Amino acid sequence: MKTRTSWKEKLNKEAEIVEVPPSWVARHGAGKMLIPRPLDIDALMRTAPKGKLVTQDQIRGKLAHDYYVRATCPLTSGLFIRIVAEAAEEGSRDP
Repeated sequence: MKTRTSWKEKLNKEAEIVEVPPSWVARHGAGKMLIPRPLDIDALMRTAPKGKLVTQDQIRGKLAHDYYVRATCPLTSGLFIRIVAEAAEEGSRDP
């Protein structure tokens, strides 16, 4: 029986740079788009001062700037933010 992949294991995905999909060009412009690494999102979230709000748009903007691309995928960024949060919660329960 296959066991469930832990949230921590899901953090180890590699980043990809792809073309902005044609359906997104109107919103993001033509060019390259980052499919981020969950660990990059984790690192950014950990740099936020305690009690300060950091939005998904701010995280995506910083990653796009760091990778020299036009945009960061909003769909995968949202999923990876969830993975990072779940991994942190999972880690707080483990001894």
